[in-house]
Amino acid sequence: MPLTFILNAALMISVIHLIRKLRTLWCVFILVPTILLSMWNTILFYPQEFSPSIPKQIKYSVTAISHYDDLTPADWEEYTYRPSQTGESEKYVVALYKYKHQVPLDGTTYFYNDTDYYGEHPISSLSEIPSELKPHHQFIWWLLQTFEK
Repeated sequence: MPLTFILNAALMISVIHLIRKLRTLWCVFILVPTILLSMWNTILFYPQEFSPSIPKQIKYSVTAISHYDDLTPADWEEYTYRPSQTGESEKYVVALYKYKHQVPLDGTTYFYNDTDYYGEHPISSLSEIPSELKPHHQFIWWLLQTFEK
């Protein structure tokens, strides 16, 4: 977090010093890329406690969605939650979406197949699945729903 602040502060201070002597039009051409670069720094360096970085999560999500047709029921049935850096959780969510009508709703299946964390809250209806997923997994689910995969 301090690295992100230091980089963005140094970027902003240097740009403010540079644009003081320029015309308004040039200021716009310099400020827009500067703001985008600042946003990129924040996204890239924002610390993730037990997850990979945001760009890696995006990469894993895109890969999982693009391999939608290759996923099998085993990709969600055999998945066990563990903090990993390999994109398995994204594959799990896409496979869960693909095979959502095969999920037993009798209380024997848990989110992320994790009885330690979700033990008191099994999957009991299809409508509750998106709200119980992790935030970036909710976004994957929404994308799949919106574009009717």
